[in-house]
Amino acid sequence: MKKIFIILFISSVAIISGQLVHGQTQAGAFTVTGAGYSTAVVTDYQCVGINPANLGWKRNSHIMNVGFGEMDFSVYSEPLKRAFVDELFSSTNTFTASEKQEAVENFTNTKLQLEGNVSGFGVSFQDEKIGGFGFIVKERLMWDSNLNEESADILFNGYNAAYFDSLAVEGTDTTGYALNPEKVTQLFENTKLEMAWFREFNLSYGRIIIKRDKFSIYGGIGIKYIKGYSVFNYSYKDGVINAFSALNPLFDVDYDAYSPSYINNTEYQSIGNGWGLDFGITAMLIDKLRISLALTDLGKIKWDGNVYEGEDAFLQNIESSGLDNYNIFSLDDNVAINNLKWGGWEGLDNKTTELPMNFRAGAAFLLNDKFEFGTELYVPANDVPGSYDKVIFGLGTRIQPVKWFRGSIGIVTGGETGTNIPVGISLFPFNNDSFSWEIGLAVKDITSYFSQDDPTVSLAIGFLRFSFGQLIQKTKTEETGSK
Repeated sequence: MKKIFIILFISSVAIISGQLVHGQTQAGAFTVTGAGYSTAVVTDYQCVGINPANLGWKRNSHIMNVGFGEMDFSVYSEPLKRAFVDELFSSTNTFTASEKQEAVENFTNTKLQLEGNVSGFGVSFQDEKIGGFGFIVKERLMWDSNLNEESADILFNGYNAAYFDSLAVEGTDTTGYALNPEKVTQLFENTKLEMAWFREFNLSYGRIIIKRDKFSIYGGIGIKYIKGYSVFNYSYKDGVINAFSALNPLFDVDYDAYSPSYINNTEYQSIGNGWGLDFGITAMLIDKLRISLALTDLGKIKWDGNVYEGEDAFLQNIESSGLDNYNIFSLDDNVAINNLKWGGWEGLDNKTTELPMNFRAGAAFLLNDKFEFGTELYVPANDVPGSYDKVIFGLGTRIQPVKWFRGSIGIVTGGETGTNIPVGISLFPFNNDSFSWEIGLAVKDITSYFSQDDPTVSLAIGFLRFSFGQLIQKTKTEETGSK
């Protein structure tokens, strides 16, 4: 159990290989990640979870699309320069005392956000008369943290942190004690650590509702079954604690407290389940302008394994020396988790949390078959693990000068991760009326490869995306789309 997120992605890859064994991004599909907008233009199975109304129209004359193993991964690191981001996962260095203090300073009041998404399988069938059906299996992971000075000090220095003013040594074990302990709501004010990891099985349907010569409206709905794998929320603000946890048994975390939902093994397994809904609507005007609205992730997860709730208690002692490097996701001896078990914990039978619900609005202007321009507004509708902090706005363009190549570029700002310039390319080894094969990759911020500060290191990729079938007669521009 070396690295949390390596474990998660190994599990995700198992989906691709057919085992029943984690993606909500602002774009949500590798074909549009590099453009900075998606709600009004993404269709077939890739619109599932974004805007199901777009199943009602097609990007070309193909009626069926299928994809395997599409994924994206991104890390926004305000604490570390780009050259050190990889040390979050694989560092083998051992800090000196001065380097530990530098780490504390780097992680004090700075944001670290990680997303990982794998669409293990997606398929869609779209017909003008009956509408479009889409199904996707998607793994979703989000980590978001911001530490105050005291929590960063304890995370890296452990019992040598300034808060602990005395030490007790017994054999090879050392314990740090606070002679004047404080409650966690006071000590960790403005500290936030959140993580959500779950899988969705989403079946969506969309079709045309109103059709006129220069005006069409499409509507869609999606229903998703959710399997939860881990969640935690450690949030301390204005003297109020909001802390709960349900961690997968494979992490082998001991809270030193009884829980009626305790799982007595260390096996990989789901520890919660729930349901969710997506809604969308898209209008097509004068065969050139698409306008879309969508509300997604309306639902809940009931966690019933290894469930604990945090209490406002005094932090009196700690037995860890803290992290020895920037690999904060390491679980060697559970150092990171032990350092995050602040305060008291009470075991629960279950805990219900909302999905990270969001509202999307988008528009796209189809200049011609080769040029498209679009914009996007993403608004988080609640504050739960897995949600973004703030509103996100994007705009960009996609260009396909020849049948075998498409490029995209945009600008995205908001979400407390600064302003990014996404770039993407797609290649089509085959692209004709009966069959196409698309290979693509994109990054969420090309400037991170030229700048060291506040980097967003990312990659969205898909190799096995195919479409096939042909209608007897091609339809209007609204069905041919812009791809």
